[in-house]
Amino acid sequence: MKVRVLGAAAIFLYCLFPSILVAGAASEFQTTASFSLNVQKSNVLGLGKSALATKSAFATYTNEFFGGRTNALKIQFFTQPIGDDARARLLKNDDREISKGGTAVFVLFLDRGNHITQANLTYVIPGTTVVRTVASTRAEVAKYFADYHFESNRLRLKSKGIYNTAPKADEVLALSWDANLNIPVFDQIAK
Repeated sequence: MKVRVLGAAAIFLYCLFPSILVAGAASEFQTTASFSLNVQKSNVLGLGKSALATKSAFATYTNEFFGGRTNALKIQFFTQPIGDDARARLLKNDDREISKGGTAVFVLFLDRGNHITQANLTYVIPGTTVVRTVASTRAEVAKYFADYHFESNRLRLKSKGIYNTAPKADEVLALSWDANLNIPVFDQIAK
């Protein structure tokens, strides 16, 4: 009898508070990652340090780059959790609302065996956007993306690194990241 009462109470609470169910859906995108930018010299970017502490990530398998000739994983990191509404918008390539607080995006270009050949990182905070290729050689990919596993609809990635410009360049900056995720991947290959 007590089990029935507890079961009925649980169903009643779920009906009253459906956001409890949404929290479960949002948790599949939950991850923590940190990104930082330190600009020491630039004619375009503001000098100083900034950082992003993200709470969620959304990954798509896409061929939107290079006229569809190259497949890639696009991993978007957000400072807000991803609920059902945000997920629906992200599947339509609409990230305007969820990226207002800043965002970071890894684009991992893949060969036919789904191995990483190049990694680009975009760092966006209000007033600043920086895009850099952070790994373009086998040695850089092995160094920064050694703990990578992608299989059809799931991505596991642990990556930590820092990209520095040459000290004598016109622009001197350091872009760093620390990401650890295990999330679903949505196939958006245009056929």
